[in-house]
Amino acid sequence: MKIPFTKMHGIGNDFIILNQLSNKYNLNSNIIRSLSHRQFGIGFDQLLIIESSSNPKAEFKYRIFNSDGNEVEQCGNGARCFYYYIRNKKLSESARITVETKSGLIVLSESSKDLISVDMGKPIFKDKISDLFTYVSIGNPHAVLEPLGKDEKWEGALELGKEIQANSVLFPDGINIGMMKVIDKNNLKLKVLERGSGITLACGSGACAASAVAIQKGLVKTPVTVLMDGGNLIIDWDGLNSIIMSGPAKIVFEGELNLDLIKEYE
Repeated sequence: MKIPFTKMHGIGNDFIILNQLSNKYNLNSNIIRSLSHRQFGIGFDQLLIIESSSNPKAEFKYRIFNSDGNEVEQCGNGARCFYYYIRNKKLSESARITVETKSGLIVLSESSKDLISVDMGKPIFKDKISDLFTYVSIGNPHAVLEPLGKDEKWEGALELGKEIQANSVLFPDGINIGMMKVIDKNNLKLKVLERGSGITLACGSGACAASAVAIQKGLVKTPVTVLMDGGNLIIDWDGLNSIIMSGPAKIVFEGELNLDLIKEYE
C-alpha cells in the first residue's frame, strides 16, 4: 500500500502528516516506530493524523503519535503544522480553525504572515508533589523543574528529569520534563525531555508549561519569548484565561510511503 505524506517542522520539532479524511490507513505502533527511525525510516518526533471529527464544534480531528508509537493528547508545534497543512492544501477556508484533540478542542489561527497562533486552553496546575518541580497540564502532562542559574550546566537537570520521567508510580502515563533558565523578565531558555521522543529541538506545549510556571512564580512577564535549540516561540498568558502560543511552521518535503517495504520493529 502506498500512502502520501508530508514532512513538516515547527522550529525543528519535526513531523509527518497523514491525511485520513478519505482513507483509513490504521498504522500500528510498530510501523510508526519503524517510520520514525532516523536511519532506517523517514525520521520524525511525532506522526500527525488528520481525520473527520464527530464533534459539531470542530472542523477536523487531530491525532498525535510519538515516535515510540504511543498516542498522546497534545503537541503545540504539531498544531501549528496541522493548521499550515490544512490551509496549504485548501482543506478549509476558515481563518480560525477549531480542531478536536484527545484532550479537547483547540483553536488555530494565523496571527501574521509568518506566525501561527494556537489557543492551548487554560494551564492546569496539579497538587504539589515535590519541591523539585511544578506539575502542570497543557492538555498533556509536564513537570517543570526549578529554574537553573544562567551559567549552570544542563546535565544535572537532564539526569534529574530522567529520574522523574522513569517514575511510573507517580506518572503511569509518562511525563514531559521542562528544564529552563530565566534570561530576563521576558525571555526563557528551555530544553524539554519529551516522553516517548527524548530531547527534541523544540516543544510547544513544553514552552507553554514553562512559561505558565515562570509567570505564576513572578519570574517573567507576558508575553514570553521561549528560546529553544530549534528556534523561538512567543507565549502569551494573562494568568487566568487560555494560554496562546505563536510560532512558524514549514513544509520540508512530500512523498509516498510504501508499507510493503517497511520492516516493523519486533
